[in-house]
Amino acid sequence: MGHIIQDVRIRADKARQIRMLVDTGATFSIIPERLARAIGVKRLRRAMAITLADGRRVRLDAGTAFFRIGDREAPATLLVGDVAEPILGVETLEVLGLKVDPGREKLIPSRGYAARLGGWR
Repeated sequence: MGHIIQDVRIRADKARQIRMLVDTGATFSIIPERLARAIGVKRLRRAMAITLADGRRVRLDAGTAFFRIGDREAPATLLVGDVAEPILGVETLEVLGLKVDPGREKLIPSRGYAARLGGWR
């Protein structure tokens, strides 16, 4: 199976269309600092301790943003860290009602809708 790259619209104070690597081994979505600043992500008061895939423990800022993939949109937790590319984690996939179809190497619905919000594009 190859990598799945997904077009995602992400919004906090401002919105951006970005490409994210789907990572089913990552609980939370992670974006780089410069993107978090550009869209105006509000950080929580405390950083979050997480374990990376290579076993290192790090503390990352956390916040929330709205994620939109196709006609599905919902708010989800995100972390802000030193990543080479934005990562789309399973918590965001779950809240959007999406799952990975490994045979077709794409995201597909896992249920009707997790949330259907309106008012931004």
